Amino acid sequence: MSLVNFSGQNVAEFTITGFDHLPYHKLMGTVILLAYCLALLGSTTNICVISTDRRLHRPMYLLICNLALVDIMFTTGASTTMISILLAGDKTVSYNSCLSRVFIHHLGDVTQCLALSLMALDRTVAISEPLRYATILTNQRVFLLIVVSWLLGIGCIGKWAYIADQLPYCQPNKEIRGTVLRIFRRNPVLPSKG
Repeated sequence: MSLVNFSGQNVAEFTITGFDHLPYHKLMGTVILLAYCLALLGSTTNICVISTDRRLHRPMYLLICNLALVDIMFTTGASTTMISILLAGDKTVSYNSCLSRVFIHHLGDVTQCLALSLMALDRTVAISEPLRYATILTNQRVFLLIVVSWLLGIGCIGKWAYIADQLPYCQPNKEIRGTVLRIFRRNPVLPSKG
């Protein structure tokens, strides 16, 4: 017996419902857009200030730049779909766009955890070995650790995205109502309807 399910069909797009009943969805979309723009502005400012000032070219500031880059990627993966649904009224997401946003969102998860772990390692070395800190964590070693963390994240999430892409979707015209409603019902601020 084969373990592969051949009953699936190719999916071109997903229809997302469950947002029409929300009161003030344009206001919610505007707040999300404003928060997204502020996150982009803050992270971009961090990267620009650290990259232009030579005095800040130290391991901890390289890690802060990495965290700002992860924040840009993470908020872009999470916010753009919500903004297009709530403000533009675009209720469909193409399959490839959905898969790429899922990849970016989960890559942001993994790289954020690894970036924070690298920052904790930096502080641990600074506290436990203060006299040897400059020789243990050089800019080159920190940059290498950052590259390894990104490659590790891309490898793990890329494998999961590949596996998700290979899975069959048996009902291509089925709306994703239950998932969206369940996400919103977890937030105690939003009213539960339906």
